[in-house]
Amino acid sequence: MVKSGSLVMDEAKVDEVSECRERGYLLTRKIGSGSFSRVYLAVPTQDKICCNFRLAVGLHNKKEKRVAIKVIPIRQRSQQQQQSQRCLSREINALLSTYKHPNVIQLYETFCSVSRLYLVLELAVKGDLLEYINRLSDRRLALGLQEGEAARLFTELVGAVSHCHSKNIVHRDLKCENILLDERGSLKLTDFGLATRCRKNGLMSTFCGSMPYTAPEILQGQKYKGEHADIWSMGVILYAMVTGKLPFTEFQPSKLLEEIKCGILYNERLSTGNKPPA
Repeated sequence: MVKSGSLVMDEAKVDEVSECRERGYLLTRKIGSGSFSRVYLAVPTQDKICCNFRLAVGLHNKKEKRVAIKVIPIRQRSQQQQQSQRCLSREINALLSTYKHPNVIQLYETFCSVSRLYLVLELAVKGDLLEYINRLSDRRLALGLQEGEAARLFTELVGAVSHCHSKNIVHRDLKCENILLDERGSLKLTDFGLATRCRKNGLMSTFCGSMPYTAPEILQGQKYKGEHADIWSMGVILYAMVTGKLPFTEFQPSKLLEEIKCGILYNERLSTGNKPPA
């Protein structure tokens, strides 16, 4: 076992600690993981901040000078792993294209070794929007966010998505879990693994995204405008903010499409501020 600050790593992670330290980042603990990646909390050295303009600007007004570092193996052979690398390429391109918007997660730096790629990202310490909605719902004993808070966050989301679209980037996986909150409670759009560039008036055909947030034209197998699909997903997110639940819950495309066609039944109890009985 190797100890790095407050983090105890097994031998398989020693190289990651060493490679990050060489680049001026001290790993402290793991804060997330996926099928082909790990995410660590890290502290950049003062020398690193001084020599990296993006990092210096990004951390200037933050109380805690910390970042998130995403580590991805790059010696991959399986078809699923190759798909993961294509998503990573999309994510990097999208983050570079949307740099400097206050409501889009910032990519400060990338670096690589022989076997790993590192993404140094802005840290959003308050978790994702779904966790936030559930936490405040429990605290208030009422489903959803208060109207003013929902309006504030949705305004920030509209700004972030509009900025992406102005750069010809469509997200294609907008959902509560892909929206983070920073230390000030500001919204940060993240996870651009399914993002892609769109041509003006161009149509797409790839079936992608998270099922309850998916636009009906995609479910019908039609070609679609990526911007319109994003806007549909934003509507689902807004509904989740103000009601504390998703408008559609089916996960099979045909059933979800029928659920959408039936529309949403408004429950007056949601406007009384009282949480429905279990």
